[in-house]
Amino acid sequence: MKTVLNCLQAVLSFFAEILFGCSHSRLTRPFTIEAETYKVCLDCGKQIYYSAQEMRPLNPWEVRRMKAANAGEVKVMPAPAMPQLVPAREREPNIAA
Repeated sequence: MKTVLNCLQAVLSFFAEILFGCSHSRLTRPFTIEAETYKVCLDCGKQIYYSAQEMRPLNPWEVRRMKAANAGEVKVMPAPAMPQLVPAREREPNIAA
């Protein structure tokens, strides 16, 4: 019975972390590497992006916007030409004589 409760608790905490993010309170101080400021959770190792100007953690929408702005220009490459299919009656047989 105890193992069932432990498994259920593990599953619920997994989904809670997905929905609400890291709930750990043991974080490093904010630091900046390659123009990205973040804290790191000492329990799970997750990076929590941080705003150095506003001194607060960024929400997921702000992180997406920041990464899109830092991504730069997106280049569109033309698709390679597809080989043309030849109907069977126009194709020569591959039979050795």
